[in-house]
Amino acid sequence: MSGWLIIVIKLTVSLVIFLTAYYSSKFVFKIIQKVYSRKNAELKAPNTIRLVLNVVFFLLAAMIILSVVFEDLVPIITGIGISGIIVGIALQKPLENVFSGIFLLVGRAIVEGDVVKIGDFSGTIEEVNLNHTVLRTFDGKKVLIPNMKVWSSQIVHFWPGKVRRMEMIVGLPYEVDVAVALEILKKVIDEEELVFRGNSVSNFVVFNGFNSSSIDFKLYFWFERRNYFDVQNAIASRIYKELKSRGISIPFPQLDIHVKELSGTGSD
Repeated sequence: MSGWLIIVIKLTVSLVIFLTAYYSSKFVFKIIQKVYSRKNAELKAPNTIRLVLNVVFFLLAAMIILSVVFEDLVPIITGIGISGIIVGIALQKPLENVFSGIFLLVGRAIVEGDVVKIGDFSGTIEEVNLNHTVLRTFDGKKVLIPNMKVWSSQIVHFWPGKVRRMEMIVGLPYEVDVAVALEILKKVIDEEELVFRGNSVSNFVVFNGFNSSSIDFKLYFWFERRNYFDVQNAIASRIYKELKSRGISIPFPQLDIHVKELSGTGSD
């Protein structure tokens, strides 16, 4: 058998092994999805899991190809000092990002779906791949942050649990008694269904200061993350209706000008 034919056969076998690894990775991922679906559970970080499976299967395929199909290449590679080349590459930025990505995946410092701030960027983690962390900002921008920068940066998780707290400032006219105002606003958050209640959280209202045109109060209330916009609208609507039913108007900025007439300073 000629040398060229042997090379073609080896390349064909290598391609088959890589394709097998590719489809095996997809097959295993579908099995994982079905298991979670049968349990009525949500599969967290699907993109990350898919990436990890691809890496594992392709590394396995590469090892099989080098050790079985191209076993005659091993002494050649060793002879040209491949270990020195690997050490040199390890000092480069791309491989640093790869190792940082592995550390992020293993340590679960960030997980797909987390809402975080990394450096100057805030948004939702879409995917952690081997080179970059993909972050989607609140205004829809897609940001690719090198894993090395993510690993070395301070990571702020905005709301790691299913509930978070909101602070809302309400200004009322000076004619309203402070005790009455506190009662009205507390009644609003106590009666709103979208406000979360539990033993570990507390919802309350406090006096926030005397403003130029109003007495300000601050509402602190908890809610489920998915109700972020709905609870704001609901609380604002309830406050407006409650104040209107009691004949209380929400003040607007006012400027009082006092004119003092000075006599005897001019000539006739």
